[in-house]
Formats: sequence, structure tokens, C-alpha cells
Amino acid sequence: MKKSILIIISILFTTNIFSQETLMTINDEKISINEFENIFYKNNEDIEITKEYLDEYIDLFINFKLKVKESKELGYDTLSSFVKELDGYKKQLSKPYLRDNNFNENLFNEALERIQFDINASHILIKIENNDAKSALNEALSIRNQIISKEISFADAAVKYSDDEYVLDSKGNLGYFTAFMMLYDFESVAYNTSIGEVSVPVKTQYGYHLILVNDKRKAVGERKVAHIMFKTGKGANTKKINESYKKASETYDLLTKGDKFVEVAERFSEDRSTAVKGGVLPSFGVGKMVREFEEATFSLKLPGDFSKPFQTPYGWHIVMLLEDNPVKLDDDLFLSVKQKIEKDSRSKLSNEFMITKLKDLYNIKIYKENFNFLRKIAVKEVSKSAWDNELLIDGDKKIFKIESKSYSLKELSDFIINNQKKNNDFDQLYIEFLNLSLLSYEESQLENKYPEFKNLLKEYKEGILLFDITNNNVWKKAVEDSAGLSNYFNENLSDYKWNERLDVSIFTCLNYNVSYKVRNQLYKLKRGLIKDIDVLNKINSSSPLNVQLVSGQFSKNENNIVDQIVWKKGISKSIKNDDGSYTVVFVHDILNARAKNLNETKGKVISDYQKFLDLTWIKILRAKYKVELNKNLLYSLISK
Repeated sequence: MKKSILIIISILFTTNIFSQETLMTINDEKISINEFENIFYKNNEDIEITKEYLDEYIDLFINFKLKVKESKELGYDTLSSFVKELDGYKKQLSKPYLRDNNFNENLFNEALERIQFDINASHILIKIENNDAKSALNEALSIRNQIISKEISFADAAVKYSDDEYVLDSKGNLGYFTAFMMLYDFESVAYNTSIGEVSVPVKTQYGYHLILVNDKRKAVGERKVAHIMFKTGKGANTKKINESYKKASETYDLLTKGDKFVEVAERFSEDRSTAVKGGVLPSFGVGKMVREFEEATFSLKLPGDFSKPFQTPYGWHIVMLLEDNPVKLDDDLFLSVKQKIEKDSRSKLSNEFMITKLKDLYNIKIYKENFNFLRKIAVKEVSKSAWDNELLIDGDKKIFKIESKSYSLKELSDFIINNQKKNNDFDQLYIEFLNLSLLSYEESQLENKYPEFKNLLKEYKEGILLFDITNNNVWKKAVEDSAGLSNYFNENLSDYKWNERLDVSIFTCLNYNVSYKVRNQLYKLKRGLIKDIDVLNKINSSSPLNVQLVSGQFSKNENNIVDQIVWKKGISKSIKNDDGSYTVVFVHDILNARAKNLNETKGKVISDYQKFLDLTWIKILRAKYKVELNKNLLYSLISK
């Protein structure tokens, strides 16, 4: 919820410097017309502006400002939790300013070119053990020589040597992938290696890789499919697998005879999360689904085509192609690529380039004598990941200075202590500390260098304050104040009632003959000789698709089938559905209208109580703070 509020607040504000023309004051705080205008126009581009609409909108704006004002008066902006959270957002907001635009443009163009192609590759991974990168590299080179000299095939070498156990069953084959799906260094080598060639070893955080490029094709993009699934689960026994296959085969027969895929999915698919939507799945591209599912999907030619039943580790599936969405070089793709660059390992390259620029921009003074002193006493201990501050003398001495800001031996020493277990090279840790200090210094200058950054940070500050104080006064209070919630419920009982309902079991039958058999069984149910599930098991003994059962309690307009029957206890007539199936309803009981108890409607009561608390709180704030509004200035927006 907090993230959503921060996004809304961010959208509302502008990055321009607000003018000094005052629209309103809250006590002594002035709020400019420009600030309000930028909020207003971003949310009302196509709205006819009237006095009535402006009055309504300014009311919401005043409420927002009053809550932020109250949070500051109560010291919310001094709490350590607030300071820590704002600092986290500041670091996120700083990221675009700590990148070099030209360098990022080159990364963007490279990624855009790669994303238009899919690569099918196999790999062999040699992990680096005990920080012995040289041995791992030599082993990778030896394996490559064996493959190139044809002493062993790449597939056999993957099984024999690879430390990546997840692809051993596929003999190292990773399937198809595209840009951003692999680490950048791995991706770059794969895209720059010819089909059929084995790359030189490429190092990533996982070790050294040998890459064999099997195929390179024009990117297939994304596809949207609907599926019907009959679950087996991993490690299912033969009986379960055969039962699911039988269901899939009978379902496939229905489809080949002309039944609509969406309707069949709704009735029979055991993936109920998608069955209610006709089996429709979100769009996906290569590398997002298990291989069998992906191959079946991308083998379909035209929308409307559907596959034969196929098996995955999760069960039996039938998929139908709904949409074929090839890669399009449009604004949506450009935005997606830029966002992925920010999250990808490419961002590290951008950081490194930016650090080089900052070293030229700022005056950096290195205190070599102090550096040499620390290096002499620390390098051996760091190599064993055992350095601590007990050996440090005169920790306040300077190690380097960026402009006027100094960094001490103690700060470097603390950094080493915190990082020496993952990197036990003193010189590398020193360089890393210097680079991070440069970025940190640049970050500290952003509010002075970029007014738009300063305003954006203000927006996030107010967003956090709004969330925290509203949470304490409204959202969390409504959940935790059980006495207040109970009192509110008792004072508004007339708002929480059950209408008359039917307690029913709904049997959806494959055809009329099945519905006839169901009705015969229901007479036994009526006499109390059997249960609902017995009816289902009896009729489905010949085919698992004969009957589907849904039970529940429904008011008018909550269930289409219930609305069609006569409201009386007993067995309904067979109702013919549009898809050719029939439905029979067994009415267990007619439930009279009555008041709900709190537990039956607690979610709605909490929501209503939150609205009540918010309105009450706003009245208190309006009475506490003096608001002066220049309505003439507000209404001047009508003529713009």
C-alpha cells in the first residue's frame, strides 16, 4: 500500500521550481499555485474544468496537506524509521543521476539489437573453488581443447564435467533465451559466438563457462495462450499419470468435435486459478515456461490452433494459441529495455564509467603516507579475512579527501572488516571504498546541482509521512481497535444484512442423458441415503468429465443458475446451457433474510470504519489548522 501511495504522490508533483504566487496557506506554510497546477493537470488532462470540480479537487488537496502538516507537528519526520526509509528512497531516486547518459545509450542500442534474436546455447560450468580462479580457468581450457579436438562431444563433456546440475538432464542445453535473461558477460559471449562454435571460457560470479551456440533465430517474441490442465504433480505414480491422461484425451476429443476451448477449460481444467478465465495465461516469451510447455506453445501456427495433450512435470496440458506478439520496436519496448538495463548487471558497467568521470570532475587528494601505513599492517591480515581495528593506530588520520570532505583510516578499516570475507584483497577493497565514496559524495551534491531532484525528494518525503500518519490514525487503528469496531458495527446494524438465500448443490452435466441420471441419484440424496459427493462419484465412474459439482449459499443475482430455478426445497428441472451441457440444482434449504453478525462481514465493516475514522480525523485537522484559500486564483484555472 505504501508503495502505491508513493507512486501516486510522485506522479502528482512536478520537477519544476514552484512559483511564489500563493494559492493557500496552512497556518504559516505557503503553498504555490504552481504546485497545485502541476498536481491538477497531471490528473485532469481531459476534464472540463468547472468551479464545482475545482472545489471538490481542492478539498482533497487540502486534506492531503493537512495530514502532512500534522505529521510534521507530531515529529514523524524525526523518527529513525522515517529517516532510514527516506534515505532508502533517496538512494533509489539518485540512481538515474549516477549514470552516464551517453554510455547508457550505447548499452541501450546494443540490447535493442540483441533482443530481436533468440539464442539456443549449451554451457559447461566450472566453479571456482577456494578462490582458485587459475585452476578453474585451466580446467575449462582443457575441456575446450578436448571438445575442439573431437575427443569428446560438448553434450558428453557437460554431463562429465559441468558443475551446473540443473542442466545435466539436458546435457548442458539451456534452451532458447534472449537479452537480459542471462548475466551480461555470458549473454555477450553467446551473442558474439558463431553457431556451432565453442567460446573461450567466460567468467561470471558462478565460475567459468564454455558456451556452445546451437542456433540463432529471429526472436519469436511473446505468445498468449489458454490452457487446460490435469494435474499429476512431480513424482506422481503411474496410476495418477494415466488418470490425468485419460481426462486430457477425453477433453481433446470434445475440442476436436467443436466444443469451445474457453467453455471446456472453465468446466474441466484443474488449474482453477485460470479455469475461471477460460484457461487464459499471461503472455510469455522464451525461457519463461518449462521446455515442454514452451515447445508446444511456439509450435502452434495460427490463433485458434490447439495442441494435442502433452506432458510436463506438473501434469497433462492442452494449449490453444490466442495471440502471436512478435518483437515490435515501439515505445513500450524502448521503455522496457531501459528499465531492464537499470536492473541488469549492465548497470555495474555504467557505474564504472561514471566513477571514471567523477575522478576527472572532483579534486581528489590521496594521503599516501597514511595509506602505506595501513597497507603495511593490514594486507596480510586481510588476505586471511582476519583484519580488525585492534591493530589500527590513529584511525582519525585522513586516507583521502574529495573536495573538502575527508575520509579517515577508520572508515576504510571498517569497510574492510565488513567486506574482507567476500574479497580478501586489500588493494581491491581500497579501490572499491574510494569508488563508493565518490558516488556517495556525488549523491550528497544532487540536491544542490539538480533542483528537480530536490523537489522529487520532497514528494517522497511527504508520501512517506502521509502513509505513516494515515496508517496510525485510520488503517491500522481500524484493524486493532476491536472495541471501536464493535461499537461502529452495533450503531450501523441496518447496513449489514443477509438477503434471502438458497443453500444449494449445483450439478453441471455433460449432456441431457447425464442430467437424467443425476436427477435419479438426487432422489436418493433427498431421502438422506447418500451425499453430494456420492452422486458425483457414481456418475463420473464412467468418465471424469460427466459432472462438475459446486455447492454454496446464494442470494438473488449472485448465481445465474440459481436465478433460473423456482425457489423451493428439492430437485430442480434440468436446465439447458448455451454450450449444450445441462444443470440440475438440489436445494437443501431456503435461508431467511437476517442481520449479519460481525464475523460474517468483518472485512466490509473494517473498510467502512476506516472511512468513518478518516472523515472524523479530517474534521479535527480542519478545526486545528487555519486554512486560507485564494479562490480567485484557484478559479483562474478555468480560463486556461
